[in-house]
Amino acid sequence: MALSMLNADSAGPAATGYWKNWRRNLFGIAISCACLGFIAWRIDLDDVLQAISHFRWPYLFWGLLSLTGGYIVRIVRWSTILRAAGADVSSVACASPYLGSIALNNVLPIRLGDVVRALVFPSAIGVGKAMATGSLVMERLLDLMTLLACLVIGLVISSKVQLPDWLANAAVSLAVLSGIALALVFFFSGILSRWCNRLIDGSCVRGHDRRVRLVTALRNLLGSFEAMSRIPVLISLFVLSMLIWMGEAGLFWALLYGFGLEAGPETAVVVMAIATLSTMVPSSPGYIGPFHLAAYIAISMLGGTPGQAASFAVLSHLGLWLPTTLAGAVAILINPQLFSRVRSGTATSQ
Repeated sequence: MALSMLNADSAGPAATGYWKNWRRNLFGIAISCACLGFIAWRIDLDDVLQAISHFRWPYLFWGLLSLTGGYIVRIVRWSTILRAAGADVSSVACASPYLGSIALNNVLPIRLGDVVRALVFPSAIGVGKAMATGSLVMERLLDLMTLLACLVIGLVISSKVQLPDWLANAAVSLAVLSGIALALVFFFSGILSRWCNRLIDGSCVRGHDRRVRLVTALRNLLGSFEAMSRIPVLISLFVLSMLIWMGEAGLFWALLYGFGLEAGPETAVVVMAIATLSTMVPSSPGYIGPFHLAAYIAISMLGGTPGQAASFAVLSHLGLWLPTTLAGAVAILINPQLFSRVRSGTATSQ
């Protein structure tokens, strides 16, 4: 889609929003270029090629096997969240929309794959948009809390990685904030959902179709949160989340050994957490740049050479990005019905 040459302020709200999206995308691309430029300034290409030539490739197989197990558990977790909210879905049915959204996240800006999974793909498996959106928010809260917990635990156990105080404090602060957010969902979603019901039944929004639709959507979203945040469900979801990130850490552990950087699983967890948290920084599609810089710095802190650090950053990114993108592309190709409601214009929300 070509960038309009019209002035955004004089072209109406649509053009203004469009120009803002482009500015955000350009900002992300600029950050990606700056991160890659910093790495390129610090390394020698011959050192990188030498590090890759000495990599022990059988370790990559075991790393990808661990990653595959983690993604299987991701799909099981999403289906568990949806069933807890009342959906009649299986893990097999959830596989294609989940993998498809990951692939779209990998190639589209601003995590548009998440938007597609929340608003487009659910109709193909009989799930309402409010429920799908709630499940996505729940996933993100669980992932953030689990990832930060892994980082803190890994730092406590590992003697090889020492984070700067400001970064360790930021991790603890994020963990506390995500915990508060999950507690608010747990304690107040039911109360707010019933309050929305009273608004719909009362005179506050009656006669205003737009307000009714908005409050109804909010009620459905909050109702799904209430069902998803029951204590037995939360316990099972935390266990699944730990298994997910252990599977992903397995890839990093295998790559550390492949490059001859012998380290325990706790060190791999720290490297994985640092690299993954960097994807929260705006960047180009595929998290290019911030991920590489974070992985580069983490390996440098472990005592790796610049060539090893840069090679690790590239290979770990490819190990995460390429298999999931290919798997998601295949899932979309063999399940064209994922977009059928969009093409027919009959998509519905709950």
